[in-house]
Amino acid sequence: MSANQMPRPVRGLPVGWAIMLAFDFLATLPAAFALCTVGLLLPGITEDYGPDTGPTSPTALAFFTAALVLLSSLAVTARGVSRAGTESARTLALWLAAARLGLLVLSAAAFVAYGIVAIEPA
Repeated sequence: MSANQMPRPVRGLPVGWAIMLAFDFLATLPAAFALCTVGLLLPGITEDYGPDTGPTSPTALAFFTAALVLLSSLAVTARGVSRAGTESARTLALWLAAARLGLLVLSAAAFVAYGIVAIEPA
């Protein structure tokens, strides 16, 4: 960069998007942690341990995979928001975060509704 050129200013995030990203981060990490915990506890509950006393249950591995997908999408979003070369890449990362947050909230609401409808009356 020569002395005459000014660096391109980075446009800040609107407050609404920044708040949504903060909630997304705060919801994604505990959800991934909970999925890993369930994956670790599930073989003990179902007594499905392999030769090395490690979880071999396909269901437990699915929980670990879901946690990995959540954390990977969080990393992609962080990279997309912080190092986006174009405004469209940044917008795509923000919408990915919004979709992930929506799915987390929807799944939590479905879990609570299932508990109220199916488990509580029993």
